Amino acid sequence: MPDYNIRRGMTLYGADNQSLGTVDDVNDNYFTVGGQQYPMTSGGYRVQDNYVYLTGNQNYTGTNQNSNEMRVPVMEEQLNVEKRQAQLGEVQVHKTVTQEQVNVPVELRREEVNVQQVDVNDRPLQAGEYDNAFQEGTIRVPVRGEEAVVNKQAVVTGEVAINKTVTAEQQTVADTVRREQVQVDDSSVRNTGGVVQNQGYNTDASYQNRPGYQTGTTNYDTDRTNYSADAPDYSANTGNYAASTGNMSGSDYASNLREGQDVVGSDGEYVGRVKELSNDQFRVDRKMKPDINVTYSTIQNVNGDQVVLNAPGADFNNFI
Repeated sequence: MPDYNIRRGMTLYGADNQSLGTVDDVNDNYFTVGGQQYPMTSGGYRVQDNYVYLTGNQNYTGTNQNSNEMRVPVMEEQLNVEKRQAQLGEVQVHKTVTQEQVNVPVELRREEVNVQQVDVNDRPLQAGEYDNAFQEGTIRVPVRGEEAVVNKQAVVTGEVAINKTVTAEQQTVADTVRREQVQVDDSSVRNTGGVVQNQGYNTDASYQNRPGYQTGTTNYDTDRTNYSADAPDYSANTGNYAASTGNMSGSDYASNLREGQDVVGSDGEYVGRVKELSNDQFRVDRKMKPDINVTYSTIQNVNGDQVVLNAPGADFNNFI
């Protein structure tokens, strides 16, 4: 057993430092945590104190000990669109000051002075007139009137009203997301020309219910014997036909196929029996294996109750 110092009761942490549980069992190949098996030789973890930390391949999630399956996550990115408050712009209202000349009519009153010299008859001075007699001086007479007084007052002559309303609009947010795609390349399967894998062949009840499927090949061989006994007339009628098939292609043999004929490879290795005919292919019932569909172009020859294919029998027997 490799010396990884993993013991029961240790806590296992994932690549995101989240606890995955404690080690339930340890053997030469795996250690088990929460029903998942982790290979001892994967090198995808480290041991520190009493803890086990997954490292390296962060996507590895272990193997289910009940089904012995390994799960490989297939990831993709998704867009999450959220909303937040933001200032999208502003509205500016500008005020400017201009000057203009204003003329306002006004009516003003004033006194006017008329000076007239009037001759009078001689008379003696009166009592109050002796004080100012024969004195030089200036007599001032005030002239009164109205004058315009101008002042300015600021008044409101109008208003600019600014209102805000809330509207909603539909927008499409576009971005690039990444997505993982899984392609399985199984090099253990050998491709055979002219062979079409039948969809759903694992659930073919007619194949599983055939006589001899569960008990071996005894009943199957018996069916072949009975078939051969039933076909003397057919074989007898193919003498001239076989003599004239030198230049025929695989599709030319389609009219000579019958259900129950043996199917062999070009090397004579047994493949199965003709089970069902269709327009461009026929179905081969292989013993103890799933059925396969073979195109007519794969036929090399038809000899009585035997269909010979143009490839070795192993190519068809190994096809999954």
